[in-house]
Amino acid sequence: MKLLYILMMVATLTTGCSQSNLKSNFGPNSASDYPDYIQVGGKFYIHAWELALVNNTPEIIKFGKVERASVISKGTPVYEIPGYPDQDVVAVKTDSNNTGLVSNITGYLIYVQQEEDGKSHYPEIAGQQVTRIQIFKGKDLLRELNGEDVDAFLRLFNQQGPHNEFQAGDGSIYTVVLIGDQPLGNNYGLREKDGRFGLSHIESKLPDEIADYFTSK
Repeated sequence: MKLLYILMMVATLTTGCSQSNLKSNFGPNSASDYPDYIQVGGKFYIHAWELALVNNTPEIIKFGKVERASVISKGTPVYEIPGYPDQDVVAVKTDSNNTGLVSNITGYLIYVQQEEDGKSHYPEIAGQQVTRIQIFKGKDLLRELNGEDVDAFLRLFNQQGPHNEFQAGDGSIYTVVLIGDQPLGNNYGLREKDGRFGLSHIESKLPDEIADYFTSK
C-alpha cells in the first residue's frame, strides 16, 4: 500500500518529465512516471483518485475517446465536466475497479491535465463547504450523512493519527465522499481492521468512535 501511494504521489507531483516525452512519447518512459494516464485530443491527463464525480452534477457531455493510456482501454468515452469548459479536468466512463486507493463508486474516474512543463490543473475544491457525506462499502452505498451528522463525522475524520501506523492488509474497503456545491467531491479510501478504521493513502488510524458511521442505517 505504501508503494502504491508513492506511485500515485509521483503521478500527481512530478515535474521532471521532459517536453519531448510528453509531446511524442506516451510510451514506456512516460508510463513509468505516470502509472495511470490517458491521452485525449493531444492532451495528457493523470488519474486523480482523490476526486469523485458527485451525483448532484449537471449533465456531463461526451467530447472524445481515450487515444492512448496505461490502464484505461483505448476508445473509452471521455466527458467534459460542468465548470471545466477548457477540458482540463475530465471524467472517463469505466466500470474498472482498478483505481488505486479507492473503489470506483460512480462509474466514472477523474483525470486532470498535465502540461509539458509538469504543471497540473488540479481543481481547488478542498475549501468548499461540505454539506453531505456518502459512505460506501465496496461499490454499495452504506449510508449518507446530512446536517449535524456531517459536522460530527468531520470532527472525528480530521483527528487522523500518525502516518504509516495503521496497516490493515486485506481488511474491508470503504470509500468516503465529501460533497459540497461543486461537481467534484473529495474521495477517500478507508480500510477496517478489527473494528477500527484508517485512511488507506497515509495508513493513518482514525478515532475508534468513527466506527459507528460504518454500519448500515
